[in-house]
Amino acid sequence: MPKMYRLTPKEEIRARIRILQERLSADGVDAAFLVQNADLFYFTGSIQQGVLCVPASEEPVYFVRRVYERALEEAAIEHIVRIASPREIPVHFEKKKVSFGTIGFELDVMPVSAFQRFSQLFPVSKAVDVSRSIREIRAVKGPSEVEAMRACGRKLAGLLSRARGEIRPGLTETELGGLLQGSAISAGHTTITRMRAWNQEVGLGCVISGADAAIPSYADFPTAGKGSGPFVPVGQGHRPFREDEPILVDLMWAQDGYLVDMARTYVIGELPEKLLRAYDMAVKVMRNIESATRPGATAGDLYEIGPEMASRSPFAANFMGAPGYNVKFIGHGVGIEADEFPFIAKGSETILAPGMTFALEPKFVFPSQGAVGLENTYLVTESGFEKLTLMEEGIIACDAQGEEGR
Repeated sequence: MPKMYRLTPKEEIRARIRILQERLSADGVDAAFLVQNADLFYFTGSIQQGVLCVPASEEPVYFVRRVYERALEEAAIEHIVRIASPREIPVHFEKKKVSFGTIGFELDVMPVSAFQRFSQLFPVSKAVDVSRSIREIRAVKGPSEVEAMRACGRKLAGLLSRARGEIRPGLTETELGGLLQGSAISAGHTTITRMRAWNQEVGLGCVISGADAAIPSYADFPTAGKGSGPFVPVGQGHRPFREDEPILVDLMWAQDGYLVDMARTYVIGELPEKLLRAYDMAVKVMRNIESATRPGATAGDLYEIGPEMASRSPFAANFMGAPGYNVKFIGHGVGIEADEFPFIAKGSETILAPGMTFALEPKFVFPSQGAVGLENTYLVTESGFEKLTLMEEGIIACDAQGEEGR
């Protein structure tokens, strides 16, 4: 294995497995069978094609079909078994005289066809959903996860700082996105940003501007963008930047298995007074939610701060989406995936705990004018929070001639 690979510490994998086993025992589940890539990475440290079986009271077994040799080098699991077919899994446990009355699956993401095949392998076992338990366990980050996300935050702040020097009139959203993504990939961005929700595709993020930034789309984002066409009707398109309109750069940095999310608003020239006032309100919403962020806070209560503040402004209808397309969240957990727990969302009962990480993105969207706002990623600490995306938070003015004119 090349030395540049960052492997998950074995002690953290053991701790994650132990917590999962405790949850399984408490819920009366005999074993969990995990197949989704993000969960395999979290509980083994490897993403090779196979199945991780975590019995409630026995050692976990990673059954690998492809590639066994890589799993041996990458995974922090003691028992790794080569298989040619999942049909060998029940045979393995029959030889050990182990049976499972109840088996948990990731039913929020597991395809029905895959679930049916596994159900046939264990026809007398009862199938239950363990996806919520898995997501709650993954919400609290360990030391190596926090370290990886801090590094991502530093790199993402540097990337968004660079955007100021690239933006100029006539440059298109897609061109700026390409420049920034090229720089990111050269600096180690892995280009894969996973999202758990069905049919929600995020790419590396988006660069959107002017009226096109206010166009709603299928994606459950406050600022979707027009996109490049019907096949990708979200994110950056081919609109050139113009003076005195907002440019929203909302990107993620993914490296070593983890990601952070960040957005800033840019302008060539000056924004109209209404958009300036709306941006100031977005910053105030962020400050007020930050002041309430601490262990023991309820995610739904943090969410309510935003709509309540927006309702006292002229921009309530534009908060978190174009009027009629407003989303009911202001923040979302991040980590291995872009939509982890906790959600800073309406009615969320999640209690914040040290180690949780989430992105907070108060934004205002005005049809025909554009979108303004910002986004940061936070770590919940024992006493409050740590901001992982450190960069100036005002509207960022860009030279009309861009970098070439300097």
